Amino acid sequence: MSAIAGFFGLGMLAPEKRRSLSLVYAASLALMMGVNFIQPALPAMTEPFGISDSALALVMTVFTAPAIVLSPIFGVIADMYGRRLLLGGGLILFGISGAAMALATSFTWLLVFRAIQGIGFSAVIPLTIVLIGDLLDGDEEIAGQGLKVFLDRVGYMILPPLGGLLAAFAWYWPFTLYIITVPLGFMTFFWMPETKGTVTSGTRAYLGEMLKLTRHPRLLVAFSAGFLRFFLDYGFLTYFPLFLVRTHGISTATAGFLYVFFSAGAMITSSQAGRVAAGRDKAQVLFVAFLVSGIALVAVPFMPGVWLIGGVLFFYGIANGVISPMQKSLLTQNAPLEMRGGIVSFDRLIQQASKTISTSVVGLLLVTAELPTIFWMLGLLSLVSVALMALLLPSGKSALASPSVS
Repeated sequence: MSAIAGFFGLGMLAPEKRRSLSLVYAASLALMMGVNFIQPALPAMTEPFGISDSALALVMTVFTAPAIVLSPIFGVIADMYGRRLLLGGGLILFGISGAAMALATSFTWLLVFRAIQGIGFSAVIPLTIVLIGDLLDGDEEIAGQGLKVFLDRVGYMILPPLGGLLAAFAWYWPFTLYIITVPLGFMTFFWMPETKGTVTSGTRAYLGEMLKLTRHPRLLVAFSAGFLRFFLDYGFLTYFPLFLVRTHGISTATAGFLYVFFSAGAMITSSQAGRVAAGRDKAQVLFVAFLVSGIALVAVPFMPGVWLIGGVLFFYGIANGVISPMQKSLLTQNAPLEMRGGIVSFDRLIQQASKTISTSVVGLLLVTAELPTIFWMLGLLSLVSVALMALLLPSGKSALASPSVS
């Protein structure tokens, strides 16, 4: 861990802190299995369960739906009653319900177990961001968030092929690996220190203070950046293969390969996020990254060749690799310890809404506009949004004093 920490700009860490961060990163990477690990197994499930291709979408829908309702609730629980119990319990619930899907005797039972797994996922994912903010400070915290983004990207690259390899033997084999999060959950009970702040008031007063906090300029920038990032990513990356196939006449396999350019760019900058941010205002770094994203999106439709598009996608990934850790750090460093869980969970709710709105808006625009037009419209949205977010920041205010909850 020491060599890895040094590469990512984390410096020398105390053994207990290094162990705690290792658990957080292991949990984050393990939970990536919930998103794309089982996707290659989905086609193989239609015959044994006697379901249509369209019914397979329910496997993803029932998994993500709990987050819409439960993320804010789990954030409040983490602040008021502790991170460790929620993290360990969520990992155990995620693993047991995930492995139970391999034993499901009907598609209905599989969906029930999948929904329960989504509850565990909703509890843990925001906590991985919160705990990095609890355990690290300053530029080290940005480097820590960058390492999380980097590992998530690694997961996105290696987990689908691994899931596909296991699914080649039987549809249920990928589900059996979910059990590895159970011992990870028990390890958190013994090895993870409790990092929550002290909430001295009741729930109603806490919620009132948090509501006031969400109007702070730098947190408004963080919320806006989270919404914009996912609006651009889901609006662009979801329809990017269709654009390549329709406009440039390439195969879906080649279109899928071009995502490597995006991942490579994101991994490079996320791995060095702490160094990129060193001595700089995080909000300003965020604005520059969104400018690069906007220019890249505007440029994509005008590129004459597929490999030039890959180069532009690489720069879009570079910007994305900066945006993600900077946005997370803006949240954690500008929220007081005793309300950090609630703030990060509120941000997750905003991001879930952004994903839904983005794909719906782009789908509606496709009725009257072509994808190249929609892509440069997304690019212009990014450029205009930077100016609007900059207006939220009064000059001279670069930090938020942590208010007490009383």
